[in-house]
Amino acid sequence: MIRTEVTSMTVPDRLPARMRMDGRTIFQQIKNYFDTENKEYFKHPNTYNGISMYLEPNILTSMEHFDLTGFHCECNDFQNQEVCKHWVAMDLYFRSLPQVIQERIRKSSHKPSFASQLIPTLPSEELHDELVEEKATAPSLSLHGQVEIRNHSLAWTLKLQVEQASRSYVIKDIAHFIFLIFQQEDYFVSQKIGTINLSLDQFNQASQNLLLYIKKYFIDRNEHSYFNFGYDISPRDCGRYLEAPVSYLNDLVPLFQALDVFQYVTSKAEYPLIFLDDSPFIPEEKIFKVVKSNNHYEIINTAYFGFIIQEKLWIRHNHFHIIKKEHRYFLDKLATWIYHYQESSPLIFSKENKAELMQVCNIISNYVPISIPDELQIHDFIPIFAFSKTRNEIALNMVWSFGEKQVHSKQDLLTLPYTYQASKARKIYHQLLSAGFKEEFHSLSKIKVVDFFLKELPRFRTLGQVQLDESLEKLLVEDPAVIDIFDDDGFLSVQFDFSMISEDEVEKAIQALWNQESHYQTKQGKVLVFDDESLKVAQSLQELRAKFSDGKIKMHKSRAFSLSETFKDNEHVNFSRDFKKMAYDLTHPEEFDIKPYEVKAKLRSYQKEGVKWLSMLDYYHFGGILADDMGLGKTLQTITLLEANLKPEQKALILAPASLLYNWKEEFRKFVPHKQVEVAYGTKTERIKQIEKSATITITSYPSFRSDLEHYQKQSYDYLILDEAQMIKNSQTKTAQALREFDVKTCYALSGTPIENRLEEIWSIFQIVLPGLLPSKKEFSKLSPQLVAKLIQPFVLRRKKDEVLTELPELSEHLYSNELSSSQKTLYLAQLRRMQEMVAGASADEIKRHKIEILAGLTRLRQICNTPALFLEDYTGDSGKIDSLFELLDTIRKKGARPLIFSQFTSMLDLIEQELEKKEMSHFKITGQTPSDKRQEMVNLFNQGEKDCFLISLKAGGTGLNLTGADTIILCDLWWNPAVEMQAIGRSHRLGQTKQVDVYRLITLGTIEEKIQELQESKKELFNTVLEGQESRSNLSVDDIKEILGIE
Repeated sequence: MIRTEVTSMTVPDRLPARMRMDGRTIFQQIKNYFDTENKEYFKHPNTYNGISMYLEPNILTSMEHFDLTGFHCECNDFQNQEVCKHWVAMDLYFRSLPQVIQERIRKSSHKPSFASQLIPTLPSEELHDELVEEKATAPSLSLHGQVEIRNHSLAWTLKLQVEQASRSYVIKDIAHFIFLIFQQEDYFVSQKIGTINLSLDQFNQASQNLLLYIKKYFIDRNEHSYFNFGYDISPRDCGRYLEAPVSYLNDLVPLFQALDVFQYVTSKAEYPLIFLDDSPFIPEEKIFKVVKSNNHYEIINTAYFGFIIQEKLWIRHNHFHIIKKEHRYFLDKLATWIYHYQESSPLIFSKENKAELMQVCNIISNYVPISIPDELQIHDFIPIFAFSKTRNEIALNMVWSFGEKQVHSKQDLLTLPYTYQASKARKIYHQLLSAGFKEEFHSLSKIKVVDFFLKELPRFRTLGQVQLDESLEKLLVEDPAVIDIFDDDGFLSVQFDFSMISEDEVEKAIQALWNQESHYQTKQGKVLVFDDESLKVAQSLQELRAKFSDGKIKMHKSRAFSLSETFKDNEHVNFSRDFKKMAYDLTHPEEFDIKPYEVKAKLRSYQKEGVKWLSMLDYYHFGGILADDMGLGKTLQTITLLEANLKPEQKALILAPASLLYNWKEEFRKFVPHKQVEVAYGTKTERIKQIEKSATITITSYPSFRSDLEHYQKQSYDYLILDEAQMIKNSQTKTAQALREFDVKTCYALSGTPIENRLEEIWSIFQIVLPGLLPSKKEFSKLSPQLVAKLIQPFVLRRKKDEVLTELPELSEHLYSNELSSSQKTLYLAQLRRMQEMVAGASADEIKRHKIEILAGLTRLRQICNTPALFLEDYTGDSGKIDSLFELLDTIRKKGARPLIFSQFTSMLDLIEQELEKKEMSHFKITGQTPSDKRQEMVNLFNQGEKDCFLISLKAGGTGLNLTGADTIILCDLWWNPAVEMQAIGRSHRLGQTKQVDVYRLITLGTIEEKIQELQESKKELFNTVLEGQESRSNLSVDDIKEILGIE
């Protein structure tokens, strides 16, 4: 007969309903048979109703159920499936047994023996009665504890006290003893008492608390693997001593002292209590004493010191003091000297070395009491250094002041009735030598005046009082410079004013300061010492890219905010009134007064603040980036700015993606219909005619502007508005270059995502919006994100929808997964292998060189995820994604939802359109080929309720459009950068939306689309990089490519 092993099977997860019901019927038969007719069960083997039960059963336990192994049944179901109705019956029967019997079987499963030896052949009622009686008659137990010093550490021991026994018994293996308790197994106590069965509840409460803690101690320290009770491992002998580290003392002492009997045992005494303390421990009696003899002093040990354990614990009698880390080394060395070197190496000091002696005494007194004669008490003093200038030397006259007593020489020190601080004296003598003097109270030095002022004088001042005679005072100029900052014809000027320096030398002094030199020496020999604050000011100005030329320090006006923040707490920096006003406005734009305006719309409070911010920048001729979240009304805020600030003779030029030109015109018509607005669109001839009309507002696309640049340069524009400014994020494009050449008074960029991939993108925009704010591209790449954030902070305004539109409906995002069809999978795996072969063996440089081909290959993989029909005209197979899309459309259509369907591939939109027509679902579609005027017309009609859905090319319609008539967004294919998708979502989830918006991302499982999703997560916060001062991964790196292709 073949025996089949069934392991770790949970019945409810694997059985069909019929097998489960049949098993329950057999269970009732077995139960009746064993409980009434034949009480001798668990014989080996048992056979009933087709069951052959091998009850070794190695029963594995878990929190919820017992699983049987070693089971065999001869029925066909078991032979084929390793599970059957008979298995169910035995499993249910086992579960129905009394808990004590289950526990006995569970314990026996850890003992390596034959099956017939595992389960005692006892009737169930007799076994149950025996176990209950055994528990009822089990003796009460308690622990006694003891601790002693052994091998330079604390050794804890336990004794077992059995109820009514005349003595307690040493537990010779603590770890094994605790293991047996928690296994509820037998333990041999002594010949007299014999063996008892252990369990935790037999012990009194104090003993239980200690046992639980020690068990946790062993598990935490992983000292005994057999505390993992799922394994049958023989415990190694850990002995009678528990030598726990000092760090466990705070737990062990109260647990041991709570026992009925506890002792701390030393060679001289036994203590029933331990006093544990981690505060500074100062014994009452003097442990050391300074003894005077004829020629010397000696430090001797006069009282019991105690023990130092592991350098962390000081034990004196029954006081246990935990030593602070900074005291451990000294106390350990002191104890070593007392017990090992006191006689061979006594601490002896000559009378001339009283200062050294007192230094040692002072250290000892920080830890333990020491008796010191009055004559050795240490008195502090103040050194006074009086310097004067001779012809070629500097003279020193030094005095040490002990209050009423003045010391003028080393001989005077010997007559003092007390001693002085030796360490302080050594520092003074060391400094005298460093400055070229002798170790005397009166001395001369040939040090140069400049070196003395710059190097040595500051050091003398740290040691005591310094006095300079009149000749030295005249040569030293230490007054800090007074710094004035003011607005100077469109720039900020910084002026340093040095006292006692003639005007004709100020420029040279500033040059020396600008070069970070420590001083400047005048023609008359005066030494102007630059203090640290002045040097920091000069360094900060250079970091803010101020320029020093022709004796003047100037910087771009746009750095006013950074300048005011840098020096706001510097009392030596004075700001002019105009500068203070500008700095205040930059930091409090919400308080800026704006001109009246006539706009047919009620602006929200945050929109009014946006107009104030734009107007404030306009007042100071600054540009900026309005980076509000999509849908917060950047267009309305800009129109209001122009309405309030445009004078009759002034004009504004607005650049926007072609798809948004008529959207802008419509917004002007709606909010300020009295403004003259012209859209420069169509053929070049038509555009030139429109430009030459010199309308108050001219709107055109970025490509048209680049093509018509010379005609725009002939006009005079006061404002330039760059909508969706991320389109000029690449500074190398011809459009960005053309804009940098275009002269305009004030320029604003509008973009919900001014940074999509790289930090350099914000640099490109600011080169147009506010040239001069940021350094060259090369220097910019070296700046930290934190510094970039500091520089641009006043010129970027960003508000998030969840912060300002609390009434905006919820945005709910979903991943809608699908699988490749078999036809897709074949093509996908073949393309993936080609890509892996191309990349796997290539170096990072080779991958960078062939990045275009690699990205093209990745695009092909993404197309296959949609459908191979995007590039194979004769493809007739299925598409898991298209099937999934229309399954989703059927579901949401029943709910009355109106979706926007986005795809990067216009050919994908064409295929979807064909299917929509088959299903008679009406729709609009916008791609890059859709004329701008037609786009706006379709948007208006859709928002008015026409047609079921809207197909939109991600690039052509992902920005600028207001489609609040939709309440569902479907993204057919993921884009590398989440900012593009955020823009698309913002078409519907924006100001004016009244319904919850659901976003569905269609993801093909097991493909690079899952990797793209992970890549998106790493870039989600990218557009906040500079504002948050943190930089994320920004480009599709070599590692990204390898990860996407599954190459390690």
